[in-house]
Amino acid sequence: MAGRAAQDPAWMLAIDRDGEQPVYQQIAASIRNRIASGELREGAKLPATRVLAAHLGLQRNTVVAAYRLLEHEGLLRSGVGAGSFVRLPGSRPRKAGAPIGDAEPFAWQRLLRDRQALESDPARWLSARHLPVPADPIRFAGLAPDHRLFPLEDFGRSVRAVLEKAGPEILDYGPPEGDERLRRWVLTRLEQVGVRGVGEERVFIVSGSQQGLDLLAKLFLAPGDAVALEAPSYTGAFCALRHSGARIETVPMEAEGLALGALEALIARQPVKFLYTMPCFQNPTGISLGPAQRGRLLELARRCQLAIVEDHYDSDLYYRGERPRPLLADDPTGQVVHLGTFSKILFPGLRIGWLIVPAELAEPLRQIRWATDLASATLTQRVMEHFCRDGRLERHLQRIRRINARRLAAMLEALSEHFPRGARWTEPSGGMSLWVELPEGVDTVELFHQAAARGVLFSPGIAFFPQGGGHNAMRLSFNRESEERIREGLALLGRMIAERLAAPPRNKPAVEGPLP
Repeated sequence: MAGRAAQDPAWMLAIDRDGEQPVYQQIAASIRNRIASGELREGAKLPATRVLAAHLGLQRNTVVAAYRLLEHEGLLRSGVGAGSFVRLPGSRPRKAGAPIGDAEPFAWQRLLRDRQALESDPARWLSARHLPVPADPIRFAGLAPDHRLFPLEDFGRSVRAVLEKAGPEILDYGPPEGDERLRRWVLTRLEQVGVRGVGEERVFIVSGSQQGLDLLAKLFLAPGDAVALEAPSYTGAFCALRHSGARIETVPMEAEGLALGALEALIARQPVKFLYTMPCFQNPTGISLGPAQRGRLLELARRCQLAIVEDHYDSDLYYRGERPRPLLADDPTGQVVHLGTFSKILFPGLRIGWLIVPAELAEPLRQIRWATDLASATLTQRVMEHFCRDGRLERHLQRIRRINARRLAAMLEALSEHFPRGARWTEPSGGMSLWVELPEGVDTVELFHQAAARGVLFSPGIAFFPQGGGHNAMRLSFNRESEERIREGLALLGRMIAERLAAPPRNKPAVEGPLP
């Protein structure tokens, strides 16, 4: 029966093996659409996974993943040895008097606001939790500080100092805009890089720059509004904006940052609510906006009335030259919103960042912040302010800069030694990562799975392109491993890439995403 069902032309599903969406999600979407249209009714039996996989020329795990996704959504039910059957939400209500245990589970999936946005989430390529990874892998993935370098003793001293002096109000609700002392420290810190004349009412303490971006999306965006982003860009940014209903428009990156000609052409074609950009040590490329480009961008914004949201998530991690100057410092017309965070320079688990907005947005943002989560934790803000004011943050940063500079140098040397001719990479002067483009023919998603099994983790390029791309690229983070392990991991990756380039051409298999 299942074999005959699979041979039915109706089961010749349209699969785009080169598309951005994983193949298992394409299969699930096709079956889901047939259920929604009534073509597949309650109780209809689906082909066996092995049979359908052979019919479509796929690996069986791809079909298994599709079926499991549909089971998770409540659209299929399966029994060992019985097969998989369509289950329509609410089609089998509990009979009067029947035990509650016999009722069908409530189908929460049908209430999801935007299932497509969830299914297309590229963050799955930033985690290897579904993959068989050996113990203690070499981590070039992720953009988090090395927790082994956390200044716990110094932070503990600040905790004790604050608790000794504080009254019970330290555990009460704080204002939505954040602790006054910490907000003043942020302004003092920014004055050192040229930001002048900013009043305290413009500074908000938020739960990391990620929440800052989410608050801006709530403040500015309606479904369908266009937002401009760099490509490649920070995955968390375009996911947050996409979930707000925004339409993502991308602008390519060049050697000195954002391609301003492409940005101007985009603005000429359509209205854009704002540009989200990382002007220094951009994630994932590590590229910084050149001095001439900075001036041109601000002039373009002034001329085209374009709002800019700049994310200075790791501007304190500079390894040569001076600390980068934010766009906010050169913004006479008040068109720049500034995001900053402690998550990349200190403790990501504390979830503390800051947001600086024009004065006219302070009250609307205060209302949005209160409605979202009231305020940030009072105790952690006060401890962070004490830690910073006492000079402990700067001492920690001086140490981290020295260590990260050596790790970056080790990565650049190892890339030159072990990666094949035709590979290209950026050479950042700060930050936590760099960007590698491999010769055509090397699919970094396939490499991601194979390298993980051999104990090396990195981030495939496709995770950073909201509209597709990056199949032969990767982000390599250098701040979480020793110089020795960096060289060891890149030597192994280099050998694996060379093996793939030397192999005869073959048909590209279906991309295997992690099973849901």
